[in-house]
Amino acid sequence: MNKFIKTFSELSPQQLYDVLRLRQNVFIIEQNCIYADIDDSDNQGIHILFYEGDSLAAYARIFGPDIKFENACAIGRIIVSPAFRGTGLGRQLITESIEWCKKEFVATDIQIEAQALLINYYQQFGFIPIGNIYPVDGIDHIQMVIPA
Repeated sequence: MNKFIKTFSELSPQQLYDVLRLRQNVFIIEQNCIYADIDDSDNQGIHILFYEGDSLAAYARIFGPDIKFENACAIGRIIVSPAFRGTGLGRQLITESIEWCKKEFVATDIQIEAQALLINYYQQFGFIPIGNIYPVDGIDHIQMVIPA
């Protein structure tokens, strides 16, 4: 498994294509959720990609404080390819994302907008639910935070 951490401008055209294809296949097609995945934010983020050979196995994007959430580093678009689910790769991806935020933004909260059905999963990493559950594109979500 090869891991890459890149800014938007460092992504190769093939890597960007792989990211957009995986996000489309899972978030839009598999989850049957029509939404604007290309949200004019990718160019502000840090992208974590895990490849097995030529296949993008897992991905997340990270934003520094005050881009997505006030005074918090944001992790989003957390995704594992269906072919790699159940391998522990999701846990590795989230752990790496959290560690990157802690290293780059010391003493800053880390926040996610999680699908509500994954509350217990994200609590394993130290995330605490904040606020109420709310719908986003027909799927229940909740804000969760790891306090600084």
